[in-house]
Amino acid sequence: MLFFWGQIAYTAGQEAAREGTLPVDVLGIQLSLLVLVFVVMGALRVVQQGRPEGDSLLLTATTPRAVLVGLTVHSAIQLVGFVLFPTLLFAGGFALGAEMPSILLTTVLAVIPLFTAVTVGGTVVGQLVVLGLLESEVLRKVSRVFGVVLLLVLIALSYAAMAPVMGAAESLAPLAIVASPAVEYLAFVFVGTPLGPPLDVGSVVVGASVVASIPALFAVATRLAPRLWFADATPTGMIQRDALPTGVVTRSSDDDSTKHHGQAFPPRTGPRPLSLALGLWIRWLRIPVRFSVLFPLVIVLATALFGAVSNPDQMPLVVGGVLAFAGVYVSGAVFGLNPLGEAGEMRTVEFLSSTTSRTLVLGHLLAGLVAGTPIAVTGSVILSVAADLSAPVALAVGLLVVVLTVASGCVAVGIGSVLPSRDAQRTYRGYEVATPSQWALVAYMVTTVFLSVIAGIGALLVPLSTDTGTSAPLFAVASGVAVLVLLAVGYAGFRTAVARFGAPPYGKREDQSEDSRRGTPNAEDTGEPALGRAGTPTFTRTQQVRGLTLLGAFVVLRAVAARAWDRYFPGGYSTDPVFLGFLGGIFLVLSVGLVYLGFTRWVGVDLRAWWFDRRELGGDLAWGVVGIVLVLVATVGGALALTLVFPGLTPVEEAGAAPSPTVTGEAVAGFGVNLLLGWFFGFAIAAFQEETLFRGFLQGLLQDRYGRSVAIVGQAAVFTLAHLGYYPVSAWPLLLVVFLVGLVTGWLVDRRGTLLPAGIAHGFVG
Repeated sequence: MLFFWGQIAYTAGQEAAREGTLPVDVLGIQLSLLVLVFVVMGALRVVQQGRPEGDSLLLTATTPRAVLVGLTVHSAIQLVGFVLFPTLLFAGGFALGAEMPSILLTTVLAVIPLFTAVTVGGTVVGQLVVLGLLESEVLRKVSRVFGVVLLLVLIALSYAAMAPVMGAAESLAPLAIVASPAVEYLAFVFVGTPLGPPLDVGSVVVGASVVASIPALFAVATRLAPRLWFADATPTGMIQRDALPTGVVTRSSDDDSTKHHGQAFPPRTGPRPLSLALGLWIRWLRIPVRFSVLFPLVIVLATALFGAVSNPDQMPLVVGGVLAFAGVYVSGAVFGLNPLGEAGEMRTVEFLSSTTSRTLVLGHLLAGLVAGTPIAVTGSVILSVAADLSAPVALAVGLLVVVLTVASGCVAVGIGSVLPSRDAQRTYRGYEVATPSQWALVAYMVTTVFLSVIAGIGALLVPLSTDTGTSAPLFAVASGVAVLVLLAVGYAGFRTAVARFGAPPYGKREDQSEDSRRGTPNAEDTGEPALGRAGTPTFTRTQQVRGLTLLGAFVVLRAVAARAWDRYFPGGYSTDPVFLGFLGGIFLVLSVGLVYLGFTRWVGVDLRAWWFDRRELGGDLAWGVVGIVLVLVATVGGALALTLVFPGLTPVEEAGAAPSPTVTGEAVAGFGVNLLLGWFFGFAIAAFQEETLFRGFLQGLLQDRYGRSVAIVGQAAVFTLAHLGYYPVSAWPLLLVVFLVGLVTGWLVDRRGTLLPAGIAHGFVG
């Protein structure tokens, strides 16, 4: 983004200097919109903050005026600092392009007083809003949906402010009259240059008004602060608790027996997951502040819809895609991102009840799927109609979308259980609310995008499987693999959440790690490295079976991916989006899904200990450089030696020739991009996958049974056979070179005890 905006500013400066003028009317509109956006954001900050630093601050000898001064200065520094950085970036690029360095200084001098006034103005607006909420029942009712509406307005204003950069300035023309004060203020930015408006009486009046508004608005804020800080924070009607809370005992009119309104403890059989989901829905509707987890979704959707306005022909596709993604996001975001935090003090009761952790997790999962799946299916129907898909293909796409919502919901409860928000408890209208942590929200958004990419690739492969011009079985299998990957990732998230729910509500002691409870010595406790001669891993029978299963699945899937690469992308690395999606899919499916999640979650090993040893990190890096040399010698020297010994060998190009491609992409333009893509494949895909599977798991397994020598040679032999998916049997010289590389990397792992040196050598040369 720095490069992108800096380049735009530099080009704009060059064009302005060449033409000798600037569209100051458009700049004035942009400035007015940005001021309005930051005033609203400042008001929201005050509404969210409420009383400054809690009631304890008001019991000190500090006056409200002094508190307000401190808060205002703090907020002004934050806002000015936030605005000043992009301003310096853009103004600096513009000044550099226009060859007018004074613009940078005048811009900074103009920004500081303007946004200081904006800060104080936002404080006043926020104070008025909070006082209105405390004193007006009507405003309190409106506030239930006001947050979502306000967010949409902020997004619209931000988009409008950036519209000229995107080439859509015509729609802002009606705002020119309202933005006239901002145009006058821009005279201070371009003073001394021929680009801006002249510095006349109007500009001086506007500038003086901005400076004078700072003390005036602060005086108003000082008068409002005591009314806000010392007001009753819970007026009548603000607290909405149930009339008869659970467990209240009343007398019967017939006899002296007691009857309970509700259940004091969960029933013996435990509620069904659907009943739990219904309870979560009722609780959520009573606490509309839970809509906060949908804010990132609103930003994405608004951006997509605004971008589609310029191309109405694509609107059905955009609407379908927006609804599909919205359903996928909602399936996990609302009820899955903080299941442990939402339970709060009920965690102890849940743990002691007969309700299983699996039932509790299913309740959260179903609550999200009930809302998200219908939305996603509706989006898939619109997409199918817009793309004119046949009924069977549309049904397959719809099923893929349903699988995606299930995977998203399962991943959400997994992330929410791993990253609970125990420090974000709030009381809203009498209810305890625990909002998801920001880490959980960001992790879920990124994961949802990745899952959507996998599902999108699978959905694209479904129509290709029915195309007579392509190989139907290959695309059908590939789309099926996408479904399996989604289900596998979702199952991993579900299992993680079940394990977390089943754990005691009181945290286990630090010395009771998983390794110590299983009786397995940890690498850090024993002082030995995780691999190699000093610390050969001892796998249980279950771990051996699961590890070998993953190894076999990897060989098959990697062979399928290699043949698809040879057939459809024979030109090497490509910047074509289809190829980049294909490469990213290999990374997500094999590196992230099968290897990382498979070994950490399913097999149950510590990959970080396999790869890194902080005490030997410097030595491992140095041995990684040595390994690069050794692998180069093995590959180049082995190939040359084979050529000399067998001069009649079949050339590699003929031995591994692929049929005529049906999908092609343009070759990478430039050595740098080609190198970056090659290193991404070498390190993140080839090195990480193969070193973990062959040198980490298989070599350790063989060494535990047969010793070092057999382990190194055995893993190198299996490593070579696994490359039959890469090279045909007729290219056996390449397989011999692969065997030599397997020996070198296996020796490195045995020598150092970690996978890092072998991974560096493998990734760099690979």
